[in-house]
Amino acid sequence: MIMYFLLLSFLILGGGIKYIDAAYDDKTFNKKLALAIAPVLGLLWAYTMLINEVAATILFAVLLGVLLKGKIDNRAHLAGLLIIFGVIFLMGVELLFLPLIFLAAAALLDEVGNDVVDYNKKYLKRNKLLHKFLIYFFDQRWLLKIAVLCIALVGIIPLYFFLAILLFDYAYLIVRWYSQSRQEKPSSLPRERARVHKTLLEIGEIFK
Repeated sequence: MIMYFLLLSFLILGGGIKYIDAAYDDKTFNKKLALAIAPVLGLLWAYTMLINEVAATILFAVLLGVLLKGKIDNRAHLAGLLIIFGVIFLMGVELLFLPLIFLAAAALLDEVGNDVVDYNKKYLKRNKLLHKFLIYFFDQRWLLKIAVLCIALVGIIPLYFFLAILLFDYAYLIVRWYSQSRQEKPSSLPRERARVHKTLLEIGEIFK
């Protein structure tokens, strides 16, 4: 039963984080609603960390990655972060120390790579295979997902946590797509929908 809760929690957290990002950065969603849901997401994040040490390790690695890269840049995220650390400070949390170092490094490199690719997109040629791979790999932050898969395959954590981090990231990406669809011209939407649909099919193939 706890597995299903964790999967659902990762899904909600990934989508919720991007909703807040888009509300403040892209102005496509309601800021007041984003600020209202931030404490709820913070409590869900903290509770998920409290009930399972593997979930705590992965989510804390994500937090370290964005904190070290300076990605907490709006009031809503700050409110959620304060709640997370407040709950952790009061109640404590169990972490897997060595996996945490490994995953936090992967999360930080994902954020660095994402910024580098984003800043240099005009110099990266989309018709070159290596450039297309780099854009896709860091745009969708695959390094952390691969790191989670590696420690799952060697038996340190259950394999379903790889599905959990996939749900987290692709919920984030789907909300990002929806946010972009509210800004872009209607003619560009079918291509974006097709890309999301293809990604979801690829995830399904992995777990067949």
